[in-house]
Amino acid sequence: MGSLVIIGKWFLLGLGALTVAAWAGCVRLGRRGRLVTAATASLAFLLTLATVADVVNAHYGYLPRLDDVVGVKSWPTASSRDTVAAAPVRTHPQGSVVSLPVPGRRSGFGTQQALVYLPPQYFSEPTARFPVVYLLHGSPGVPVDWYRADRAAQTGAWLAYRRRPAIFVAPRLSHGWLDDSECVDRPSEHIETYLIDDVIPTIDARLRVRDDRADRIFAGMSAGGFCALNLGLRHRDLVGTIVDMSGMDKPTHDGGMVGLFGHRRDLAEVVAANTPALYADHLPPSPPTRIWFDSGLSDHEALGDTRAMAATLGRRPGFTVMLRLRPGAHDFGVWRPALREGLAWALEPGADVQVRLGAVHPQHRSTAKT
Repeated sequence: MGSLVIIGKWFLLGLGALTVAAWAGCVRLGRRGRLVTAATASLAFLLTLATVADVVNAHYGYLPRLDDVVGVKSWPTASSRDTVAAAPVRTHPQGSVVSLPVPGRRSGFGTQQALVYLPPQYFSEPTARFPVVYLLHGSPGVPVDWYRADRAAQTGAWLAYRRRPAIFVAPRLSHGWLDDSECVDRPSEHIETYLIDDVIPTIDARLRVRDDRADRIFAGMSAGGFCALNLGLRHRDLVGTIVDMSGMDKPTHDGGMVGLFGHRRDLAEVVAANTPALYADHLPPSPPTRIWFDSGLSDHEALGDTRAMAATLGRRPGFTVMLRLRPGAHDFGVWRPALREGLAWALEPGADVQVRLGAVHPQHRSTAKT
C-alpha cells in the first residue's frame, strides 16, 4: 500500500506548493504555445488530485504515511524475544509493539501476523499477568490501522500510566485490505473460527495474560465494531466486555448476504444468527456482559444502529450498557478518543470510571443498566 499514497506533513506541504507553482506556470505560459500550456495544465491537474487525496487520507488515516513506507514507526517496537525474556535487554517506558505470528490451525486461514502492544509493566514486572484487548479493524483496513491512525500504543501507555495496563492484540481479519469479512465464517475464509479458536488460544499460551472472560475485551471500529458486538455477544463465555465504535447492528457486504455467506440452504438462519438487531432482545442474562457503545453524531448510518442497540441491550437483565455520543463522523477523529475513554471504562470492571466526556447534551450522556 505504500506505493499508493504517501503522507507526511512535509510531503503534503511540498505537494501543495508544487500544485500552486504548476497552476501559476499555466498562467505564465498561456501565450507561449498550446502544447506547453496543455502539458503544464495536465501536471497541475494531477498534482491537485494528489493533494486532495493526501488531505483526505491525512484526515481519515487509512493509507500509509511516509514513515510507514521507509520503515520508521510512530510507536515503540520490541523484538519477540523481549516478550519471553526474564530481564529484557532494554527498558520499555511506553510499552512496545511486537509482531506475533498466529497459525490458523483450526480455521485454515494460514499463519497471520498480529500486532501486539505490551504495556511497560509487562517488561518491568516479569511475573504479572494482564487483561487482553482484542482490536478488530474495519474494512477497508488492516491491523496496523490501530497503531498508525488510532494511536493505540499511545492509548496503551496512557492507560498503563494510570495503573490500568493491558495487552492489545490486533489480529488480521481478512486476506486483503479491501476484503470485508465481517468476521464471520464464510466459504473463502473462516474469520470467526480464526479469532475464537486460533488467535485467543495462541495469545493465552504465548503471553502472560489473564485468561478469564472478565479480563478479555473485544473492541472494534466501523466494520470491526460490528465484529466486536456480534462475536462478543455470540461468545459471552469468552468475552466479558465489548467496545463497539460506530458499528452496525447487522452484517453488511457489497455482494449481499449471498456474497458474504455463499449459496446455502440455511442462509436465512445463518444471517439471523449473525444479526444482533434480531437476536439481542432474546439473549439470556448470564453470563453478565458490559458494552460501551460510541458513535459520532454526524455518523447518521451507524448512529441509528448504535442508539437502537444501546436501548435494546440496556433493557436486558445481565447487561451493563454505556452510550457515548460525540461530535464527529465516521472516522478516526471519533475513534481515537472513543478507544481511550471506552477502554478506561472497560478496564475498571468493578465501577464506572469517571472520564471527561466534554460538552454533551443531557440526552446524549451515558446511561447504565444492569
